[in-house]
Amino acid sequence: MNLLLYLFLPFINFDMNLQEKNYFYEIKKFDENYSKKAIVSRFVHSVGFRYYWATEGLRNEDLKYKPSDSGINTRETLEHIYGLSIMIHNGFHNKEIERSRSYPDLSYDELRQGTLDFLENTVILLENYSDDDFENSKVIFGKQKYDIYNLFHGPISDALYHVGQVVSYRRSSGNPIPKGVNHFMGIYMGKPRE
Repeated sequence: MNLLLYLFLPFINFDMNLQEKNYFYEIKKFDENYSKKAIVSRFVHSVGFRYYWATEGLRNEDLKYKPSDSGINTRETLEHIYGLSIMIHNGFHNKEIERSRSYPDLSYDELRQGTLDFLENTVILLENYSDDDFENSKVIFGKQKYDIYNLFHGPISDALYHVGQVVSYRRSSGNPIPKGVNHFMGIYMGKPRE
């Protein structure tokens, strides 16, 4: 009995570690095709993956860092990305977008988790999107309605841009992203985190 427990314990522990990982810890396996929904959901998942690792392990001094007196700090940049994640989420959900300039009432953890949740919910929605959904969904600002593809050159691209900004800021404040993040493969190859 002890021998069986000894043999299977590493697998049980390995499985438990997998369950604890965030949805964006690595880019999940997608169907190997180039359909609209495969490309779009992978793209949004990539935003979540990059955001997850750009914000993993940020310290208070990182959140306060800003490169110049006239710029915004990391915390304010994260608030902007949060707003972009709402736009991405509502755009694909065919819901009106109400923009806010800042979210000072949210803690850093709430801001980070909220952004990840909006992006995860969007990826999951896109898995069930049909061609009709792509044609009929609109990005809605008040009475104005825009084609869904405006999300690409709008908030999705902007989010990627600002995630890169966070990476640069944290490096400048002495806290680079964890070693082992492989953006090309969409995986973490570093030491297991504790």
